[in-house]
Amino acid sequence: MRAGLETNTEVKPTPLNRIRMLFAGLNRLQQAHSLAADIMAVLVVMILGGISALVVYWPSMKTQKPLTAILVDGVAVKVNSQGEKALLRMARRKVAGKVQLEGGGISHETTWAMLGARTEHGPISRILRALSSKDSVASRYLEEAGSPPLNLEIPVSLDSEAAVEALVAIKEKLDKPARNARFDFSLNQVVPEKRGVSLDVYGTLERMDKALGEGKNRVAMKVKAVEPGVTAAQLLNIDVDTVAGFFETPYSRMKKDEDRTYNVNLGASVLDGHVIMPGELFSFNDVVGDRSQARGFRYAPVIAGGKIVEGMGGGTCQVASTLYAAAFFAGLTIEDRVPHSRPSSYIKLGLDATVSYPSKDLKIRNPLDYPVVIHFKLEDGIARAEIRAKERPFIVSLLRRVIGTTPYPVRVVDDENVPRGKEVVTQRGVPGYKVSRFRIIERDKVAYRFQSFDRYPPTVEFVHKGSGNPGAIDAKSAPKPDMHKPYRASPSLRMVQGLDIWYEKTHN
Repeated sequence: MRAGLETNTEVKPTPLNRIRMLFAGLNRLQQAHSLAADIMAVLVVMILGGISALVVYWPSMKTQKPLTAILVDGVAVKVNSQGEKALLRMARRKVAGKVQLEGGGISHETTWAMLGARTEHGPISRILRALSSKDSVASRYLEEAGSPPLNLEIPVSLDSEAAVEALVAIKEKLDKPARNARFDFSLNQVVPEKRGVSLDVYGTLERMDKALGEGKNRVAMKVKAVEPGVTAAQLLNIDVDTVAGFFETPYSRMKKDEDRTYNVNLGASVLDGHVIMPGELFSFNDVVGDRSQARGFRYAPVIAGGKIVEGMGGGTCQVASTLYAAAFFAGLTIEDRVPHSRPSSYIKLGLDATVSYPSKDLKIRNPLDYPVVIHFKLEDGIARAEIRAKERPFIVSLLRRVIGTTPYPVRVVDDENVPRGKEVVTQRGVPGYKVSRFRIIERDKVAYRFQSFDRYPPTVEFVHKGSGNPGAIDAKSAPKPDMHKPYRASPSLRMVQGLDIWYEKTHN
């Protein structure tokens, strides 16, 4: 918006303008050769008389009243310092007005200022200061022009950076992801899909800018529909009666581990019933999402840099590892999988998968020409992941062998919270392992063998050596010992799954 200047279309001629008009008439008469010379002489006398009269009249034009106020947005503002303060208040009120954003099934009330609206009242302030002086150019101009009505508007514009930031915050509240059709194993039926919505930030920004310019207080946000990837129609005749692959891992039911077990339950419930269509790539992070408190996850122990520490969503890696092993033995294509930085106690070495949103992911592709469904069950301390389909297409074998080990380092820490002469192992060391793996997929007596390698760096063992006075140690500040059993991996492992086949053998 720009400040506008309005003047009357019929401006009272000044004396100088009248003189110019008379001379212009004289010139036109001189160009008309048909006029008589005596008429020309009479006109010259009349013009000279007019000039004399105007010279006498001109001083009275200098006695007009000085300008005391101008109109800003239709409101009279005094031409003085008080007027400048009033102008500032008007500018603030102009962007403090309420505005309603609507769309996508939500209504959000805010102010133009919160949406990044800014006023440019500085030029109007300079005009007020200029008009407060009688000798300024602006004052002389308006005085000579006959003091016409002056109506200015306070310009308002959107700060695009602030507006986008505000809209992104609204987008986080408004956006709803599409929900694919899924299979409910408890009801033995397909649950229909749901469309999602997503705020178009820059499309809404254009509408906001237009509404601001038109002085409106309602903006229809631009919202896009997000279509689900899997519909109920696609699953009309889905068959999930056969377990194409499975794996089981133990979880703790102790009180101290309830937050971790809660996270395992939550992650498994999100995955249960998820359909992977033929050729589709499944992403653990995309489906489970950010492991945050807002999404219901809790703090629990996680492995970070080889150490066990408290982290948001601890236990989710067990869900990913159990699913990975089930997909491995179902013969699905593993496109992205990262082993832990140390072996996990709940799963065999070489079958674990670590996930961390959004950096480390587990990605699985369905190579079959029919859909498969993930089924998770948690019962009696056992988490079981199944890949369900219309048949079990493959016999899958894992041949794993430890081909190298690295001793773990030991770090001794002097600790005054441990009595002299005693030691506390706060983290057990775990050797480093280099593992060779063969995955053999067999169908109709034709087998394909795939080799890969996993590396697990050694885990440092921390020993707190006592240097404190036993009588002065507070039990609450004493370090806690690592209660995990020493980790040992068998040199070799063979596991086989197929229709009515489940075989596992270790060699020490």
